Amino acid sequence: MDTQLLLLLLLAMVLMASVAQRFPENSCAQYFQYVQSGIGSFQGELTLGLQNGRNRIDVRFSQLGAHDQSVVGALLPYPDEVTVRASLRAAKFRVSLWADASAVLPKLTRLVYNNNELCRASEYNPQSFFNRFFELHINGPQSPHRVAPTPVIHKFPEGQTDVQIKTVVFDGSERSISHILSDFVNEQTATSAADWAPKSPAITSISSSAVPRQRWPTSSVPTISSIAPAPWKPATPASPFIPNGIRASPPSSVPWPSFVCGQEGTGVPYIQRGMEFPRGRYPWLTAVYHKESFSLAFKCGGSLVSTSLVITAAHCVYKIREDRVLVALGRYDLDNYSEDGAEMRDARRIVMHPEYSSRLQLQPDADIALITLDSPVIFNDIISPICLWETAETETEAEIGSIAGWGTDENGNSMTRYPRVVDAKIATVGECARRWKVQKILDRTLCAGNLDGSGPCLGDSGGGLMIKRNNRWLLRGVVSLGERSTVDHCNNNQYVLYCDLAKHMTWIRQYIS
Repeated sequence: MDTQLLLLLLLAMVLMASVAQRFPENSCAQYFQYVQSGIGSFQGELTLGLQNGRNRIDVRFSQLGAHDQSVVGALLPYPDEVTVRASLRAAKFRVSLWADASAVLPKLTRLVYNNNELCRASEYNPQSFFNRFFELHINGPQSPHRVAPTPVIHKFPEGQTDVQIKTVVFDGSERSISHILSDFVNEQTATSAADWAPKSPAITSISSSAVPRQRWPTSSVPTISSIAPAPWKPATPASPFIPNGIRASPPSSVPWPSFVCGQEGTGVPYIQRGMEFPRGRYPWLTAVYHKESFSLAFKCGGSLVSTSLVITAAHCVYKIREDRVLVALGRYDLDNYSEDGAEMRDARRIVMHPEYSSRLQLQPDADIALITLDSPVIFNDIISPICLWETAETETEAEIGSIAGWGTDENGNSMTRYPRVVDAKIATVGECARRWKVQKILDRTLCAGNLDGSGPCLGDSGGGLMIKRNNRWLLRGVVSLGERSTVDHCNNNQYVLYCDLAKHMTWIRQYIS
């Protein structure tokens, strides 16, 4: 009898927890419903018919007075991508939702499929919105039962900035991603009364007007006045070089996936006086670990440039076997090894530049290593590639670059918990040589810094010197060498030396396809 009473009480508590959640109006009942995924845990579920080719789903949620990026999770196939590909007539997608203080769940206010609006609802006041999207490419017979909505397309007003969220899964992988991106929370929110519409589809060759505007990270670092670089105006905007992994023999002809590199996601051990940035802002940022006596030791940063290739500094993996190197992707909080959405990959192959020298005075000239991951990753909100530099021998004087990483901070912490970003001015060859008190800087070296104590430090080695062109980030250099001021401290009143990737593109391209 006591057992039955206990079960009844437990059932009553579960029912009360469910009833306590207040469901908002649902203007998309044909496609969308709220489902309970646990006690007090809810998700929004979409059911759509998919078609052969491109399938892009955009959703927009609103929450009462909420500006917290965690109230709406990532939009993901349910229960996984393999199931969705096998269920084109009624493919399901889910997004985790968290209620506000009054137990009200976020409301779906817009649903768009392939630029066709399926439904719309009013926003809460004061208006706040959370935009998410998922893109899937399917090869095969077209489903005759796909949704055929009436096109109603609303474009962004000029000047409106939306959240920087990107989830793209391209054809060619049957790997389940349910365990990869389960309900991770990394999105930004925005407040605006302006209308919303999905971004233009990700394509291999894209004009600057079709790329969403990006938010530049704010920083306590003083603003640097600089001469604008020479305008970069190709007759037709060039498609950035997007490699697909190291190859030992000529690759077979494989169609390029449809995605855009260099887009922000939704900010001496190296960043001093930098600013922490939101998770996913630089989704190509990777952490390189060494396996040491049953533990992992963070060593360097790196940059993802394809589904299976990371560029880092050669000195980060010098004399280290492949089976002792591990790469973390999608990481943000280095204290959290079970971080949602993060991926860990062993190194399958490491190729160091043949002209790399461990002598400090020569190190930056060819300080490059290419790490091939043991299995490819699927691009999403927090894992996607940066563009490789396109034009060799490009003039870079007076340009501003950005460096992100987890390295030593200005307080002497050997590793920061969250990555930080700092901007740095790229110096002329002559100015760099004078500051380093040498006759000449190596030809394949870049010099950058603010000379104000801000810049990369120990641990940021291997990270990228990123330059923004036409609203995309390009990888120009690799953090190589800085001057020490005291023991285990970096002198960021001196320029940092970078290996200039623009001078090594011929070598890099012979290993990637």
